[in-house]
Amino acid sequence: SLLSSSAPSISTSLVPWSSQASPSCLLCSVMDFHLAQVQLRWFQGQQELLGHVLAPNVVPNGDWTHQ
Repeated sequence: SLLSSSAPSISTSLVPWSSQASPSCLLCSVMDFHLAQVQLRWFQGQQELLGHVLAPNVVPNGDWTHQ
């Protein structure tokens, strides 16, 4: 079926950042999910991290999945 219930592919990595105040950035990439509306949130312990979080637009892959 085109709309399978398989889990998306998720990866995290630590990447260099150009700012002296923030020497690195934690990057999360989510690929191959079927719903165009997805919500990703960062937590430290039980506390949701709201500041300094960038969320780019969801991009369709052309095969009914998104990234």
